[in-house]
Amino acid sequence: MIFSRVLQCRPFFTHAFKKLVFLRARRLKSSSSTGFTGMKFNTDPHFQAIFTPGLKELHQIFLKHNHEIRIAGGAVRDLIIGIQPKDVDFATTATPDEMKDMFTLEEVRIINAKGEKHGTVTARIHEENFEVTTLRIDVITDGRRPTEVEFTKDWQVDAERRDLTINSMFLSLDGHLFDYHRGYEDLMKRRIAFVGDAATRIREDYLRILRYFRFFGRISPEANAHEETTLTAIRQNLDGL
Repeated sequence: MIFSRVLQCRPFFTHAFKKLVFLRARRLKSSSSTGFTGMKFNTDPHFQAIFTPGLKELHQIFLKHNHEIRIAGGAVRDLIIGIQPKDVDFATTATPDEMKDMFTLEEVRIINAKGEKHGTVTARIHEENFEVTTLRIDVITDGRRPTEVEFTKDWQVDAERRDLTINSMFLSLDGHLFDYHRGYEDLMKRRIAFVGDAATRIREDYLRILRYFRFFGRISPEANAHEETTLTAIRQNLDGL
């Protein structure tokens, strides 16, 4: 089987994850347009622990300038399963120019301008770096990264460009979970699935094949629990690696 060695190295689930599956394993009712699930993590100690003085100030800056900011991707996944995230990425409705203007007005240092063409602005607050990326559509990709992007204010559209459903969720900074592709449900089922069409997601970045197996090895309880449509898409695109 493809990447069988990767699967044989699959680690066991943490006790925290098993406990959360037991407590939260239920179907969520969310609006497909807003992604709002009604779940809130504001009292979770792992969520509270990320609120350093720097993040609190960052949040206040975005509130002051009427731009929305949410935690994105892997950090959301980790918080849901009771793991303290090592890195926290943020997404926002503000464009890179709006962020630069806002940070300049607030006398916040901006570093590493290389990510701006893809929407990422890095602000340094209280000796911490915060990467904040504008919601976007990857218009053209080269099989590894986007070569042309279009900025948007639509959270669902941004979620559609992400790799796996479990990595496509957002958390507002008041703790509300937003889930447009049943990522929470898949996480509770320990199911690894691409967002939308698997072949399309893979052709956007062929390294997503490796990411699929990495997360499968970490999360799936069974070595052979792959969905055939996913394996077919992977087989058809292996030459891209």
